[in-house]
Amino acid sequence: MKIAADHLFFGESETRAGRIVIENGLIVDLLEPGESDLDLGNALLCSGFVNAHIHLDLSIPPAKDHTPEDFGNWLGKVVESRRSLGPKGLSEAAARGIEECMASGTTAVFDIDPSGHSLQPLENSDLKRVIFREVISLTDEFEDQKSLLDFLGADFDPKKELRAISPHSPYTVSPMVMDRLLDLSKTLEKPWAIHVAESEWEEELLTSTSGPGADFLRQFETDPAAFHRGTSFIQSLVNQKKLSQLGLVIHGNHCSDEELDQMAKSGVPLVWCPSSHQYFRRPPHPAPEAHLKGVKVLLGTDGLISCGHLSMLQELRHARAAAKEISAHELWSMVTVNPRSWLNECGHGELLGSGRLEVGDPADLVAITIPKKTPAKNESVLETALQGSLLACWIDGRVTNSLAPNGPDQTPSEGDAP
Repeated sequence: MKIAADHLFFGESETRAGRIVIENGLIVDLLEPGESDLDLGNALLCSGFVNAHIHLDLSIPPAKDHTPEDFGNWLGKVVESRRSLGPKGLSEAAARGIEECMASGTTAVFDIDPSGHSLQPLENSDLKRVIFREVISLTDEFEDQKSLLDFLGADFDPKKELRAISPHSPYTVSPMVMDRLLDLSKTLEKPWAIHVAESEWEEELLTSTSGPGADFLRQFETDPAAFHRGTSFIQSLVNQKKLSQLGLVIHGNHCSDEELDQMAKSGVPLVWCPSSHQYFRRPPHPAPEAHLKGVKVLLGTDGLISCGHLSMLQELRHARAAAKEISAHELWSMVTVNPRSWLNECGHGELLGSGRLEVGDPADLVAITIPKKTPAKNESVLETALQGSLLACWIDGRVTNSLAPNGPDQTPSEGDAP
């Protein structure tokens, strides 16, 4: 099959017209413009979107447009929500989340799954995935070790799935268990993902065992002193030589310049969730500074419970509004090239390919309309496409979503559809 478009995104600042040749689910050739089986015309064709941080089992609407409450209290309510939904409700929520992801052009997710409730829905879908088994252990007794090892060692399709480890955060996993999990990640060469510096009180808890974080732990009859590190979490990992490119720093809302420097040196990406960040009314995210320092920035939605949607196109728009200094080229790379580049560096590049539409990559693709409007002075096609809408999506060369008007992101303007 040959698919043509006026604008192919190869991970560069300029797009170019051409054709992609697909055979047996792979990109097998790239051609100059010419005869094709499907001509998308004035559209952007790029690698499928990767949602680099999502909690599929929390695909339930947020209670309000924003949360005015304390973050620790909100976390407690998330725990209550999981309990009230139960196994069946969590699996159904995950299935709804998968449907919304695929309806908005996502072809791969990095899912944080504490209890396996997203496993079956994902197996029944076409989505590629990295499934991180989330671990919470407030004591040094890691009771779920066998369950984690069984999860990591289970049979699964390596062309569609990778399994990994997610110690939830420095304040919900004891330092001893955290060390064991990161050592296990290194031994098995499995990626890890940790919520880091999500709240402004995290560093105070880790350095002086006081503040709102200490109050949060006392709710669970846990001694805050057990989580003392004497420094920030990133710096403690550097001191232990455990900060490696196998890891993902999730959120990193309050990372300092020094921590970003350490992340850049270690090759650890930062996952930014713009809509969730806005939901909590946090101060500006350090993504622009991280990018300038050479940290690879990825985009995710977090859970629907805090994001309000699961569309990566909307995340791109929110990222643009929050960080006008980041180029459109870099924004598109955050949902296509960067997550795939990280997987390649971790030794798992066969799952998603390069994100640059290279020969041999899986034919996981998304097409976005280019709005018919008068562009701003010197505005690039990539900038204009941020306001486009989903046209079609493919996984392994098979169409998973081809939108008529009234699609999930926005109705295409007249003349946008091929």
